[in-house]
Amino acid sequence: MGERGVEMRLRIRFESAECEVELYEEWAPETVRAIADALPIKSTANRWGDEIYFTTQVAVEKEENSKDVVELGDVAYWIPGKAICLFFGKTPISDDKIRPASAVNVIGRIVNSMEGLKGVADGESVVVERA
Repeated sequence: MGERGVEMRLRIRFESAECEVELYEEWAPETVRAIADALPIKSTANRWGDEIYFTTQVAVEKEENSKDVVELGDVAYWIPGKAICLFFGKTPISDDKIRPASAVNVIGRIVNSMEGLKGVADGESVVVERA
């Protein structure tokens, strides 16, 4: 990770788990700035396979790094759902790669263990704030 500067570290707290993520402004500048301006974010968790996503008030368009395939541990913004997504395993439409429902703006990475995220259930409250 040495080539990237950490722009911002966030703590995402669910009822049953929490994680920290690092956001990288150079990956998706408009999206990262819009999320930073919206903090703290309160929402409700949704599960889709080994992805958790939750809606926000943030509204941005597709950026240059928008991707149809993501890496394990990626944090992204899903444009149609105005949602932040945490990818800690495969989604229902994944094959040998992790596939979001549609293109996402990848904004950062989960930096601690993802194991606890597997226990997060649909409907849990979520709070996103600066770490």
